[in-house]
Amino acid sequence: MPRNPDHRGATREEFERYQRERPIMLRRFATILQVWRWCDRKECRRAKACTGPADFACTTHFIQDILSEEERATFHEWMKLRLSGLGVEEAWAEATRRITRHKAQMDAIDEMRPGG
Repeated sequence: MPRNPDHRGATREEFERYQRERPIMLRRFATILQVWRWCDRKECRRAKACTGPADFACTTHFIQDILSEEERATFHEWMKLRLSGLGVEEAWAEATRRITRHKAQMDAIDEMRPGG
C-alpha cells in the first residue's frame, strides 16, 4: 500500500486508525498516570479518571510539562507499539525495554567521550 507523504509515512488507513485510537489512548494514559490529580476540572478529580473534553489540554500539558524526556519517549514508543497491534501491557513493557536500552546506549556513548 502506498505511503501518504502528508502523514509522515503512514498510509491513509494507518493515519485514520491513529486518529481514532489517539483520544482513547490519551484518556487511558491520563487515567493510568493519575493526571486527574493535576487537572483543573472537578469532574476528573471526583471520578479519579480523565473525563475531560476531546481536546485533552490537561493531558497535553502533563505530557509536555510534567513528564521527563525519558517518560515522554516511552509514551511515544508505547503509542507506536499499540498501533502496530500489541496489547496495552505488552506494548508498555516493550516500550520501557526499548527506551531503557536506548538510554543505556546513549550513556555508554557519553562515557566514551573525553571528560565523560
